[in-house]
Amino acid sequence: MARLADLTQALKSANAGASWITFDIVFPDPGTYDAVRRSEALNPSLFARLYGVDAAGVSIYDCDQVRTIKVTIPRRTASGGPDETDFDGVQQFAPLLDVEVAGVEIPRDLL
Repeated sequence: MARLADLTQALKSANAGASWITFDIVFPDPGTYDAVRRSEALNPSLFARLYGVDAAGVSIYDCDQVRTIKVTIPRRTASGGPDETDFDGVQQFAPLLDVEVAGVEIPRDLL
């Protein structure tokens, strides 16, 4: 089974305001992008489990023209707060790297 790290061209996270983190999951070709979308591996429940947030607050957007799935989640703590561990939100993508996606092959370009 392929991991998300094996299927993506880029996977990044960043602040989306003081209360949100956004993820850009970029795929190398339309076929891989479509296959991952159809797999429904990237869903609100996954993000709720990985990041300890309410699934109802997770938004997922398909950006077909740029082969990107964009996900926005609420931050557990405000950016810059006293218990903040990643002010810019740029390290939050790491738990997604090992997410397994059933039925999708690793693109030859990424082997």
